[in-house]
Amino acid sequence: MRIGRSAVAVWAAVCLQAGMASAQSRSLTLADVLARAREQAPQIVSARLALEETRGRLLGASLRFQANPEIDVGLGNRQGTGSRFTDFQIGLGQSLEPGSRRSARIAGATAAIAQSSADVDEITRIVLRSAAAAYFRAVHANQRIRVLNATEELAAGVHSVADRRFKAGDIAVLDVNIARASLARVRAEREAAEAVKTLALGELKQLLRLDEDIAVEGELARSPDTDLNTVLQAALQRPELRALEAGVQEAEADVRLGGTYSKPDYGFGVRYSREEGDQIVLGGLTVTLPLFSKGQELRAVGGARATRLRAELDASRARVRLEVRSAFEAYSRRLAAVRVLETEAIPGLDVNETLTTRSFEVGQLGLPELLLIRREILDTRSQYLDALLEAALARVDLDAGAALLR
Repeated sequence: MRIGRSAVAVWAAVCLQAGMASAQSRSLTLADVLARAREQAPQIVSARLALEETRGRLLGASLRFQANPEIDVGLGNRQGTGSRFTDFQIGLGQSLEPGSRRSARIAGATAAIAQSSADVDEITRIVLRSAAAAYFRAVHANQRIRVLNATEELAAGVHSVADRRFKAGDIAVLDVNIARASLARVRAEREAAEAVKTLALGELKQLLRLDEDIAVEGELARSPDTDLNTVLQAALQRPELRALEAGVQEAEADVRLGGTYSKPDYGFGVRYSREEGDQIVLGGLTVTLPLFSKGQELRAVGGARATRLRAELDASRARVRLEVRSAFEAYSRRLAAVRVLETEAIPGLDVNETLTTRSFEVGQLGLPELLLIRREILDTRSQYLDALLEAALARVDLDAGAALLR
């Protein structure tokens, strides 16, 4: 029996089975995952609904008159010497406020909307980061399962040949047992990879709000190189930084709003009354004197909050720069590891696999040597897949940290 031919046949059957399975489930690419997450992720949907709540504040802040008109009515008897009258009066009044107060309220509400919008973007950034990472872990599991399936077939072939040679008296039973143990190890690794795949797909289903079975399409590959200055410039637009900037603007608007209470409020009105049969019409003007309450709390709290948020903003900008630099350096190192394996380790694996299989079949190579070489080949392939995954996850971290993943 030729191990190579058997492996090819089983490999074709595995691919056919995988194709039939994927036809029965929803297959997603990375673009599909990100698009679905933006539209359906529960955290993002909730954040958008919260933004609509914040928009309601602007409606109230934009009202020209914050106080409603007031109507007061009075009715009573006037009893005089030998006479009796029914007196009646009615008044209509409207309070006014300085125009700068409305402008300050609108500025504060607008800043709150900007802050809530930045919160939506921040949640989107975090969710997309998790979704992309889960996608790449699932793709990695797919590729690892394929490698382990092929390795299992080869290990099964080796075990079969070892058993045949033992029956022919060429090798000892110890070699057969070692071949069986090697086959069992590969099968156990495949089951572990299946578990990793299940967890990754389960996380994706939660993030994307999907109840149906899903599969992922795509291969792990090196991403295009990027420039440090580009990602550093993009990182200045991180949603959390924009949220702090909007918070500073809201606090400054509160300070301006508090300042308007040091100015008098005005009101006007008209009153009609009837006394002893006489009809009287009066116009009125009211002025609120800001002697005690002058918006002291709004100005003090708003000023302190603006100072705190400015300090947080400066610290956050420095932290983001350091975070992006570290992520860029880590990504560059991960790419370097992939390149080393691609140029120095991967090219010779197929040749070594073929040569060792033939040498063992004709008795030129002992079973321990064969299994040692097989394990080295599998470990190298696994290390390469792990390096590709780590590079992909490092790029996801870099793009998310630089606000390019949105």
